[in-house]
Amino acid sequence: MSNEIDPVDGVSRRTVLKAGAVSVGALGMSAPVAARHLEGSNGRRAENEVDSAAGYGVEVLAKHATFPNRVSARFQMEYEGYDGAVVSDLPLDASSVIVAKVTWQPEGTSGWHTHPGPVIVSIVDGEIEVFNERDCVVRTYATGEAFVDPGQGNVHIASNPSTTDDAVAYATFLGVPAGMPATTWVRPVDCSRQNT
Repeated sequence: MSNEIDPVDGVSRRTVLKAGAVSVGALGMSAPVAARHLEGSNGRRAENEVDSAAGYGVEVLAKHATFPNRVSARFQMEYEGYDGAVVSDLPLDASSVIVAKVTWQPEGTSGWHTHPGPVIVSIVDGEIEVFNERDCVVRTYATGEAFVDPGQGNVHIASNPSTTDDAVAYATFLGVPAGMPATTWVRPVDCSRQNT
């Protein structure tokens, strides 16, 4: 795990899931979890502090696997309640893929983060709530449902709204260059300003 300072905006960013390390995400949270998680122990955060996961774990099932052939893909997501479509292309360097099992404990959260390329997420147990920074609308995905996180700078958070049961998903990270992180945590997003 490392902390990096982005030269463009000076924000500290924590990156993980390098070639078999752990931590991913692509999802959302319920209001009680959001309030408790984003406020922290003293109710305040440093302006450039990155978010962190809580009650959240990742097991890498398949480390970076390279594509011996050229691979290209384009995903178009049309979210209910969002005006327009979100389009995601694999990055120019789509040289590898990572597969992971993601588990949220009751009320667990991924923390606000992003990915270099699209992520296909399949919910296999429980449900998760996902907020995307672009509209701060909660979207719930339950067992047997799947979604595509467009990656490429899509800042989002995923949480388990259950107070008693784990939520589990399988995530396939596309376009993660060998040796590079699949997930970068960023500073928390204040959705309360967008929903007032």
